[in-house]
Amino acid sequence: MSKPQFNKNLVRSIILGAGIILLGWLIQVLLSKKNDKAGPNISFQSKVMETTAATPATIVINIAVSGRLKATNRIELFAEVTGILENQDFNAGQSFSRGQNIASIDDSEYRAQLIAARSTFMGLISQSLADISMDYPAEASKWKNFLQEIKPNQNLPKLPSADNRQLKQFLSGRNILGNYHTIQSQEIRLNKYRISAPYSGTLSETAIDPGTLVRAGQKMGTFVQQGSYELEAAVTRNDLNFLKKGSKVTLKSAELDQEYIGTVSRINSTINPTTQQVSVFLTVRGKDLKEGLYLDAVINAGIAKDAIVVDRNMLRDGQSIYTVSEKDSTLRVMTIEVISFSEDKAIIKGIASGVLLPKDQINGAFEGMKVVPQESK
Repeated sequence: MSKPQFNKNLVRSIILGAGIILLGWLIQVLLSKKNDKAGPNISFQSKVMETTAATPATIVINIAVSGRLKATNRIELFAEVTGILENQDFNAGQSFSRGQNIASIDDSEYRAQLIAARSTFMGLISQSLADISMDYPAEASKWKNFLQEIKPNQNLPKLPSADNRQLKQFLSGRNILGNYHTIQSQEIRLNKYRISAPYSGTLSETAIDPGTLVRAGQKMGTFVQQGSYELEAAVTRNDLNFLKKGSKVTLKSAELDQEYIGTVSRINSTINPTTQQVSVFLTVRGKDLKEGLYLDAVINAGIAKDAIVVDRNMLRDGQSIYTVSEKDSTLRVMTIEVISFSEDKAIIKGIASGVLLPKDQINGAFEGMKVVPQESK
């Protein structure tokens, strides 16, 4: 029986394949070790950059806001009674002095009913005088004088005091007290046919025309006081730390080309959940001002010491900024404190004097990036 022949070619193929696999494994291990040794990103291509040296100083914090004016005092006029609007000057733009009737509603029917009720009340007192004189002679003179003072066309006089318990029960039994207070409530309701101006102002809008029927509960118009206005502005929570009631405000109208001085009158205690801002109310007075006028306002919110002003787009994440290292001319990230934001500027603290800052925003910047600083002119 013959022995199997040894296949040299097969052995070479096996050894060669194993060697290739081992070589691939070694290359993979070396590459993974190289990736594990991550070092700082350092650019070997320098970029020319304008820089400026930081000079911390005391900076006035001004918060810029804007909005439309709204009258400080304004009331919505609603009718509490039904009747025809009599006065012909109930029109938008009509001015009224304090105490003057803004609206007069026809009260002839209701007034006649009230006169009749007073006359009936007089008869009730007259019928009761004989019993009062007989049973309570000490009280008779007061009630006689009360009866003489009653005028059907005028409000009832003050009711005489009734300290005697039996007399009080007698008056209640005759429904004298009940009728008296009913007529008093009618007299109060009669006053609702006249709406008087609580202050000097103007009808900014009207919902009904003179001579038309007014129904109870119907809106008649809006009455505003001229000269005193309020502007609602929204500020950030960060700016709120520098605001307080009474802070001075400079307001300017582009249309009127005039400046006005106002104050912070109120600060809302809640934060708008949508905008995460807080409403601040500014009070301003001026003859030329009108409700609805758009104004730009600058609130003086105090000062910040050892601070600098930079472009807002220079901030990386609202908490840091790039600086240029004097040792190796590379960009370094420095943590800062943001004091206040404006439209395109930011007031920050935490930068020492002389630290080099890029003048403009750097596209593709990263920590360790090589730069060639040039002093900004």
